[in-house]
Amino acid sequence: MNDLVYILVLAIVVTVHEFGHYTMARMMGVKVKRMQIFFSTVYAFKPQAAKRSHAGTSWRDTEYAVGWIPFGGYTSYENRPLSVIFTDAYGQKHSIDYDTYLKLHGKSAGSHKQKDFYYNTKSAWKRFLISIAGVLFNLITALIIYTLIIFMSNVGNGTGFWQELSAAGEFIVFAVGNTFANIFAMLGIQITPPAISAENYELIAAFADTASNYAFLIHLADLSCVLALINILPIPPLDGGQATFEIYEMITGKAPSNSFKKVASVIGSIIFILVFWILPMLR
Repeated sequence: MNDLVYILVLAIVVTVHEFGHYTMARMMGVKVKRMQIFFSTVYAFKPQAAKRSHAGTSWRDTEYAVGWIPFGGYTSYENRPLSVIFTDAYGQKHSIDYDTYLKLHGKSAGSHKQKDFYYNTKSAWKRFLISIAGVLFNLITALIIYTLIIFMSNVGNGTGFWQELSAAGEFIVFAVGNTFANIFAMLGIQITPPAISAENYELIAAFADTASNYAFLIHLADLSCVLALINILPIPPLDGGQATFEIYEMITGKAPSNSFKKVASVIGSIIFILVFWILPMLR
């Protein structure tokens, strides 16, 4: 796969991933501030705000951006302020609690919390779904592509739709498992990748033989699996790391402190760079 094709495939996969976060966030009633594909912005578009005729979120709330560095993307959400800084009549700056600020301006802090579009005021299970939505969208994309290829190549002719879907799902597990094994191999740890079941072995073997006829789609599905696997790892600031914080909150009823999250994100970033950048270059 040449560089241009790889960048195109990566752009599609990242777009699907970020669109997963975007879609789930809006389903959970969260306002999406920005959705960016790749880094170092070269173009950004913010739709003109429309007068709201409903109480929900809108696609117009979001700034859409594209960068030139082909290394992932991100989706950011509207967060409820913890405090507000204001300047008094003497030119001195002060900070007050946001609830106090609302009350001073004649608004009910309690009712405002119930009707807001903020990410950080949503329950942990809603934030968890937003965190893993990108991974789910990538896996669903891979499942659809593998199933379509099995169908188009006629390797599953006569086996039935559910058998083809089962084979496609097992192939995803096989592909992700092998990627996972390769990552551990870079660390000097040998693990056994998943095996293909006897029931689907012939179908998957025939699929592999004809896969070269659908190279672009195969690259798209394979990279979707890889991106899903990397992002679900419980390492902040990856999606899996954020999801881990939310699982902890759902179990204990208490969210980790912001200072702990910041330290965990720094350590996680160092681990990520070592495992996925430094070690591959040294081998």
